[in-house]
Amino acid sequence: MHTRSTPVLIVGAGLGGLSTAVFLGLHGVPALVVERHPGTSQEPKARGQMPATMEALRVAGLAEGFQAAAPPGRPEMTIVIATSVTGRVLHSFTEAMPDFGRFSPAPTGLVSQERAEPLLAARAGELGADIRFSTRMESFAADEDGITAVLRDLATDETYEVRAAYLVGADGHRGGVREAAGIGAHGRGVLEESTSLLFEASLDPVLDGAAVQMHYLQNPELPGGSGMFVSTDTPGRFVAVVQDVRDDDHARELIRLITGVPDLDVKLLSRTTWSTACRIADRFSSADGRVHLVGDAAHLMPPTGGQGGNTAVMDGFHLAWKLAATVRGQAGPGLLAGHDAERRPFAEFLVEQQYANLVHRAAPHLADDTVAERIDPARLLFGYRCPAGAFTDEPGTGPGAADAPLFEDPAAPSGRPGTRAPHVALADGTSTRDLYGRDFVLLTGSPAWRSAALAAAERLQVPVAVPGLDGPWAPAHGVTPSGAVLVRPDGIVAWRTAATGDPRDVERALRTVLDR
Repeated sequence: MHTRSTPVLIVGAGLGGLSTAVFLGLHGVPALVVERHPGTSQEPKARGQMPATMEALRVAGLAEGFQAAAPPGRPEMTIVIATSVTGRVLHSFTEAMPDFGRFSPAPTGLVSQERAEPLLAARAGELGADIRFSTRMESFAADEDGITAVLRDLATDETYEVRAAYLVGADGHRGGVREAAGIGAHGRGVLEESTSLLFEASLDPVLDGAAVQMHYLQNPELPGGSGMFVSTDTPGRFVAVVQDVRDDDHARELIRLITGVPDLDVKLLSRTTWSTACRIADRFSSADGRVHLVGDAAHLMPPTGGQGGNTAVMDGFHLAWKLAATVRGQAGPGLLAGHDAERRPFAEFLVEQQYANLVHRAAPHLADDTVAERIDPARLLFGYRCPAGAFTDEPGTGPGAADAPLFEDPAAPSGRPGTRAPHVALADGTSTRDLYGRDFVLLTGSPAWRSAALAAAERLQVPVAVPGLDGPWAPAHGVTPSGAVLVRPDGIVAWRTAATGDPRDVERALRTVLDR
C-alpha cells in the first residue's frame, strides 16, 4: 500500500465539502476531496442562496455562474401553504419575502444542489483541489502530527493511504467521520420518513411563472396529512414529497392529488426515500483538533426555511481560512478551536428555527411548548454574534455577559467583535462587504493605525489590507473615523478601538485571533 500526502483531506463532495475545497484553494491550500458516489448530486434540493452566501461565492468567482444557472422564469420564489398546487391557499408569504439590500450588497440566488455542486467542483479544481469520485474512506487514525486515512478506489478496488494534516468530515448525516472521530450527537432525531418523487408534467398553465415554486401542502387526503411540491432547475420537471408511497402507480396518484390536476399526465423519473431530522454534533471539531465537521455531518435540519445548504457553504467559508492559516504556520491551535465555538451555537439555534418552520408550514400536529419562537429572518441571517471564538472580547460583552445576546438587530449593528461586519455603502458605489474574503482588513481613517497595521503584518507575515475609505463607515462599526476595526478574512469583526490608541494593539489583536 502506497502513501500519498495532502494538507487537508475532505471526505464528501457535497455543498459543504466542495465549498471548503474552494475556499481553501483561494487561500493557497490545495485539498484532496474524496466522494463515494460517482459524481455530484442529481437531486434538485437545497435550493437558494442567501445574500451572505452569494457574497462568499462572489469572492470565489462563482456569483455570476450561480446567477446564470438560475432556473428560467420571474426571478423570485413563490412560497405558499395550500391544500394542493391548484387548491385553496391557506397562507402565502411570497409577497412578504424581505428585501435584504440594507444588510448586504449581494442578491439572493435560486440555484439548487443539482447545479450548484458542479459549479463548485469545477472551481475547486481550478484552484488546485484533487477531487476523486467513486472513492471511499475505509478508516482513519489520528496522531499528534496529523491523520492517516485508508482510501478505496471503488472502480478498481485499489486501496491506498493518504497522510493529511487535517480531515474535514463533509460526508453527510449517513457518513462515518463524526462517529469515527469520537463525536456524539443530540437533537430531536428522525421526525418522519419521506419520499421524493421526481417527475415530468405539463404544469405551466397552473403555475404563476416564478422561477421557484414551493408549496407546503396540508391535506387530509395525503398520507400523514401533508406533502410538498417543489419546482426544479429544469423546466417541466418537479418534485413531490410525500409519505408512505406503495408503488409507482400510487406515486402517480399522489402527484395528481398534490397538484390538484386529476387527469395530469405524469412521467415518473425516480423515487428517493429520506429522513427529516434534527441532529447536531456534540462538537464540530475533534478533541485533538485534527478533524472538523461541516454541512449535514455537523448539523441536520428540516428543509423548511432553506438554510441547510446555505449553512453548509458558509461552514466551508468560515473554516477554510482558519485551516489555511494553520497549515501555513501562521496560527496556533486556538484558531481552529474557534470552528466549534463559533459555528455550533448558530447551528443549534438554526435547527430549531427550521423545525419551527416545519411545524408552521407542514406539521401543525407537532406544535407544543418546545417549538421555538421564530425570529425575524434578517436577525437570523445577519445578526448572529459568536459567543466565543477567534476574536477579542470587550468589557461587558464577553461570553456569558448579560448584554451579549446571541443575535442583535442588523438594522442597528453594534460592530462588536464576533459579529458580522456590517454592510456600509461607500462613495464609489461599492460596499465595505466587498473588501472581505481573502485577507485581514483594517478599516480606519487614521494614518497612525494604517502604519501600525502594515508594520504588524510585516512582523507576523500575515497579509493585512488597509483600504482607503470614502464614506461614513465608522458609525455602523461603533467607532470614530480616527478609530480602527480589524475584520477577519471571513468578514467577522476581530477587534476594534473607538479612537487613536496604542499602535501595538493591532499586533496584539492579530496575535489573539491567530493564537500566536
